[in-house]
Amino acid sequence: MDLGEDKASKEKGVPNFWLTAMTNNSLLAQEITKADEEALKYLIDIKSSRIVCCREFKLEFFFGPNPYFKNYVLAKKFVMIDEVKLIFDEAIGTKIKWYPEKCLTRECSTRKPKKSFFNFFKSLEFPVYDESIDVKLLHQLEHDYEIGVTIKKEIVCHAISWFSGDATCGRRTKRKIEFDNPAAENLAQKNESLRKIEIELNKLEAEFFEKRRKEEANYVKLCQPLDTKRYDIVNGVTEVKGAPNDGAMVQSEDKATKEKGVPDFWFIAMKSHHGLRQNIAKHDQGALKYLTDIKWSRINDSEGFKLEFTFGPNPYFKNSVLEKTYRMIDETDIVLEEAIGTVIHWYPGQCWIEKAERSFFNFFEPLEVPTDVEGFEAEKLRYQLRCDYDIGVAFKDELICHAVGWYTGDIIRKRMANLKFLG
Repeated sequence: MDLGEDKASKEKGVPNFWLTAMTNNSLLAQEITKADEEALKYLIDIKSSRIVCCREFKLEFFFGPNPYFKNYVLAKKFVMIDEVKLIFDEAIGTKIKWYPEKCLTRECSTRKPKKSFFNFFKSLEFPVYDESIDVKLLHQLEHDYEIGVTIKKEIVCHAISWFSGDATCGRRTKRKIEFDNPAAENLAQKNESLRKIEIELNKLEAEFFEKRRKEEANYVKLCQPLDTKRYDIVNGVTEVKGAPNDGAMVQSEDKATKEKGVPDFWFIAMKSHHGLRQNIAKHDQGALKYLTDIKWSRINDSEGFKLEFTFGPNPYFKNSVLEKTYRMIDETDIVLEEAIGTVIHWYPGQCWIEKAERSFFNFFEPLEVPTDVEGFEAEKLRYQLRCDYDIGVAFKDELICHAVGWYTGDIIRKRMANLKFLG
């Protein structure tokens, strides 16, 4: 549709900037309904801030006057007990003051909840339990946190790329824009100015990540001797002498002298981790009890990382090491190229992954998005690749570094103790 010069000169700003940026992100697009889109057209800014000492970050969504709600700002704050281990305390959202019959999160007649991006602003917190954890609430917190992190790290930092279509969840693409009218040309000039700002922001971000990579390499080097000591104790290479600490498991003296190492150490640690245990099926458990070590390392020739799972001799497969390698197009923006896994050489009659609906060992299947695949199928593959990557990151950033805490349950107990203290 052609627009005259008068309209082009009158139109201020970039219409639907944040709505377009958010709907171009596949994760956020799943959360936004058609009804939400009309309300999100009034979104004029998103800001992210954090308070390091309090282990929290906050997102603020600024809206212009609109017919849906009275709020000028909708905020969501994530408070963490431990940000490294992803131990949540609560997620605090703004109560939305809907105008009559305009509520997007509930049916107007029945008041039943319905799907809406604006559910993101609901507050979530753990009640104080003695032993149990509300798994459903934990999953909702994790989902909200994933949305929050996506907005913080991807949308806020790279809004112009998401708006223009230069950024996608799977690959970077270039889109040619035709300027056949004054309004489009005016918008293009604004986009160009915004791109220049983002280039400067990207330079600062690149410098930050380069410094972080160097620090990470030094950290990994310092950890290696301690990882070796842990391996030796877990696998009985080194025996620990002396009385157990208070509260430790007491075993009979005869059994203690015969049993070397720490049986099922990695299997128990994985089962304790909320994000990993859901991928472990009952038929996986026997094989995982032969797991003797898990390590991660950087890839020298490209961005990404590699996981190594070392197994002792077992009746299930011949491999002593199973690997998973993630190659990245851009690690900063989490743009994945492929995930390469080891081919498992199963013993006859032991391969259950073809018949089973779910198995941890499917994790070692290779994943990539072929260049000739487009549309829904490509998005589906990108989503699977991203979910697979999240599992890899959970091993790298949480389980390997804090394996003892997951094995003993100290991480969960610390969480519950902190919740009681805060409650």
